[in-house]
Amino acid sequence: MKKYLWLAVTPDEYELPMVVEDSSYKLAKALGIHQGSIAKAMVKGYSGRNKGRKIVKVEI
Repeated sequence: MKKYLWLAVTPDEYELPMVVEDSSYKLAKALGIHQGSIAKAMVKGYSGRNKGRKIVKVEI
């Protein structure tokens, strides 16, 4: 079974982690946004330029 980390990173060339969680639900809760916003950002591939954060899913 694959495990993932969900990260909110800076939307620049360095992509420094701002928040790291083990589920999209926990990441959404930590950011104070709806879980659907996390899913939409991943599916649409949003750059994060306007919100100041980019959502990334990393396999561990």
